[in-house]
Amino acid sequence: MQQPQAFPPRRRYHLRSLEQQEILLPFVRFCPGRTYPHYWQMPAPSKDYPADSAYGRECAAHLLQWLKDNREYVGKGLLSRVAHDIDFDDRNGRGQWMGFFNYLEQLLLLGADRVRIYRHVDGQHQLYLALGQRMSVEARFRRIRLRAR
Repeated sequence: MQQPQAFPPRRRYHLRSLEQQEILLPFVRFCPGRTYPHYWQMPAPSKDYPADSAYGRECAAHLLQWLKDNREYVGKGLLSRVAHDIDFDDRNGRGQWMGFFNYLEQLLLLGADRVRIYRHVDGQHQLYLALGQRMSVEARFRRIRLRAR
């Protein structure tokens, strides 16, 4: 087994702006020619699959800490941006992204064990339905105000 890669320093992620917070994640970087961050910039994979998996798990832990520190941004697509930027065809980087997603699955199960899944999702359906209705009513009142001017 090769020497494992050094893990990124552990930290908290409380900052004022979303852009400042996301770029602090160890796998998020700005790249030349791109106006927004790249959400999967990992060090070159080693030939040691367990070490690469450990690095991926560590990055997943950073993501989870970021979510805990920035609860208002949960559900805003950060994980989808990460998944979008991963090159799943890159067999050399497989250990990193497998470790990342496998650890997220483990933590998902820990969280899922604490709630009644279908009751929770029904509540989410009701919440988003109510938010949609609210936006519809607000839009109607904006149109009425514009006509009254």
